[in-house]
Amino acid sequence: MDSSFVDLDILLTKVRNPQSRVYFLDAVRAYKAGALRASLTAAWVAIAYDLIAKYRELSAIGDAAATAWLQSWDNATAISDIRQLLQLEGKILEDAANNTQAISQIAGRQLDRLREDRHLCAHPAFSAEAQLFEPTPELVRMHLVNAVDLVLGQEALQGRAIFEIFDVDVQSAGFPRDHVRILDYVEQRYLARVRPQNIRNFGTVLAKSLLKGVPAHLVGVRSKVESALVAVRDRAPGAWPEVVPAIVRLLDTLDPADRPRAIAFIAAFPDFWPRLQEPSRTSLQETVNNANDANLADPLILKGVAFAPFQAPIVALIAGLDRDALAQAIAAAPLPELWPQAVELYAHSGSFRGSEANFNEYITPYTGALDAPGLDQVLDGIAGNGQNYAAAGTSALLLSLIRNAGNGRLPSVNARDRFYQMLLRTRRHEVFGEVTALFEADGWTPPAPEPDED
Repeated sequence: MDSSFVDLDILLTKVRNPQSRVYFLDAVRAYKAGALRASLTAAWVAIAYDLIAKYRELSAIGDAAATAWLQSWDNATAISDIRQLLQLEGKILEDAANNTQAISQIAGRQLDRLREDRHLCAHPAFSAEAQLFEPTPELVRMHLVNAVDLVLGQEALQGRAIFEIFDVDVQSAGFPRDHVRILDYVEQRYLARVRPQNIRNFGTVLAKSLLKGVPAHLVGVRSKVESALVAVRDRAPGAWPEVVPAIVRLLDTLDPADRPRAIAFIAAFPDFWPRLQEPSRTSLQETVNNANDANLADPLILKGVAFAPFQAPIVALIAGLDRDALAQAIAAAPLPELWPQAVELYAHSGSFRGSEANFNEYITPYTGALDAPGLDQVLDGIAGNGQNYAAAGTSALLLSLIRNAGNGRLPSVNARDRFYQMLLRTRRHEVFGEVTALFEADGWTPPAPEPDED
């Protein structure tokens, strides 16, 4: 934009922070009065103040780098350490561009020119032979426009701290579990407040976590990380084309030990398959074809069942899983394809304690993922085996499963009726009272007792 055509009064309205607008108004008034050196000096004051205000916004949402800088600033302010305050102000552009990334590198270079010209205006000793610096109106006007376009008119956007904040957040109880809610949450909490170049970095780091298992503590929330990457793809489409090449390079250069993760990744993001080099596709396909119960080092490979080229060999692999391998696979990824074996194993539990252990290993991981027919199978599995319905922990386990089924999902009326008749026959309706109360809250009416067979 040609700064000579910009109306300074309109430019003033673009300044976001009210106090920054007051400081910038001084710069505009000085410019109109012909006091060009004073205008540049006031413009720098507005920029410095606005960056500090942005740091406070970033600190409030968890940016550790902004918090650390502010702590130094506030400590120096509290003891009136002028020298320290001047040093912090003098380095704030570098910190904003390189550390917090509150501004871009290019913006940092442009604003550095404004700062240097401000020094020439405010400190005559900076000029050679004590000549007064006489900025032209065009130069000052350009600096005023840059001040607003690059800082004063911009939101406080996160830089490289985005993943540090996400890293903590995704492991917390407050991070959503439902896929659609994660998409909305990541868009609003992260993507809407991050610079485009940092969105690209964010997407690449998420993909690296999925493909290489780093950092290791995020392995347990893989599905949430996966949904976050979907949010980058679907909710930040402008940045996604620049994320794709970085992910392709990761896929084409993976170590053999990481191939099961890559197979799971391709199942979730199949559009990457045709982008891979032919040797990469061959190695992944052969890893699937040659997988068996004995060499199943990483059960994540089973997620490849959702991708057509991998499906047949993985279906055969699933069918041959023993109890322990099935439990490990479900813990890594509770796939729908594993559910029939899981509920069958639970339904045939052979002891009270074994029943509770089976529920925890084979049923609980599906919490929030079961539809009404799946919940029906659980109720029938309990009702059909005394080791299940008489186990002391079953009522609490079932209550938790149903309470957290999500989206109001409940077993069908017929399944509830069958389950209730079992409770009446076995005189256990009080033990499962909280479960039946949930059913009744949905409008279900307990059926009359069935007549005795004899």
